[in-house]
Amino acid sequence: MKQSDIFTIIIIASIGMVAAFFASNALLGNPDELSLKHKTISPITTEVVAPDSETFNQDAINPTVEVYVGQCEDVDQNGILDRAELVACGKATPEQAAEEEKANEEKKKAEDEAKKAAEEKAGEESKNSSSES
Repeated sequence: MKQSDIFTIIIIASIGMVAAFFASNALLGNPDELSLKHKTISPITTEVVAPDSETFNQDAINPTVEVYVGQCEDVDQNGILDRAELVACGKATPEQAAEEEKANEEKKKAEDEAKKAAEEKAGEESKNSSSES
């Protein structure tokens, strides 16, 4: 190899290294400018909160696992036997299920009426305040 060939190879390699340096900086960015966002952790207190009764069975040995002994089967695999599943396995009667549904409907109707009354009251108050202005 001639001296000019060696010089050309060194120049091409140098230009390639500089191009690779700038390309990697463009893709990766400057590590000094990178920042990490994280959540602030709340302090630990000695206050004990009651567990959710939907999740924890207070009568169970291990309150996080629902265990059914006998012919009951959790068909929908949600961990809780609903009224239809209890009726199917004989732990509840259809009459009890109908009574509970009726009670739930009455409760829902009462909540809807209370909500409607509150909305009407709020509407009247807004009319009164706009007529005074």
